[in-house]
Order: sequence, then structure tokens, then C-alpha cells
Amino acid sequence: MTDVDAFAIIDYDPRYQHELEEISLPWLLEHDLLEPVDLEMLAAPERFLADGGRVLLARWGEQIVGMVMLELQGEGVCEALKLGVREEFRGKGVGRALMEAVIQAARDAGQRRMVLTSNHKLKDALRLYEDFGFQYVEYSDKWFQLSDVRMELEL
Repeated sequence: MTDVDAFAIIDYDPRYQHELEEISLPWLLEHDLLEPVDLEMLAAPERFLADGGRVLLARWGEQIVGMVMLELQGEGVCEALKLGVREEFRGKGVGRALMEAVIQAARDAGQRRMVLTSNHKLKDALRLYEDFGFQYVEYSDKWFQLSDVRMELEL
């Protein structure tokens, strides 16, 4: 069995809300990137669902090991947010599978362009986004004060 065969991508269920914080908070704190808006997003993921977005989770056995959020912003533009994988599951293809799933979810929702913001400190994540064809673009309308990188992908 390959690593990719060991997990499944599933849709968010409220019983997994606590796992969202367990996945995101360690890497946000490690890189000193935690902001109040992060806590708001993690505490109320249903807001993405209400607008037609998705919260996708990677489940390894019975454990939730990764996540990504998809926010539909209107006019065919969406944003991928909060891609994260538990440290002990990194390097096993979980992040890649989550990115594939969120891009497909965006296409299925009729989106034409996906944006994301990040920070220059997150080298592995930036490499992953580059692998998927995301391009660096000028970034001025910051929602996250600690993000300093904006990337876009034409879907």
C-alpha cells in the first residue's frame, strides 16, 4: 500500500471542528503567524459552507491529519485557505492530495481562478503551490496581516 492509499479526502463534519485547530495552530504558532482572523476561521468553518465553499479533510484511518478550506468569493474567484497537515504525516502526500481535491472542488463549483496567500517562511507550502502551477502576483489587499505572498492559478 502506498502512502496515498492510506488516507481519504472527506468533507467537513462538525464532529471534526476541534481537529481544525489541532492541525492549524501548531504551524501558525511555530512560524509566529497566528492572527485573530485565523482563530475566527477555525472556530466557525461553517461560514465557508454557507457560501457554497468547502472544508476538506484528510482522514488517515480514523484520525484527521490534514485540512484545507475553499472560500467562494464571487465572479468566478475562490481562495484556498488553511492548508495544513499534522507534522507526523508530512511528506506522505497528504498536502498534495488536499491541493488536488480543493482545486477539483473549485472547478466543480464553476470557479475560474483560485487565489491563495501565504508567508515566505512556509517554503514547503510555496513549493507545493508552485508545483500546481500557481503564479506569484502583486499583493496589496491584505486580509491576513502576516501574509506576504499572494499566488493565483487559472482553473
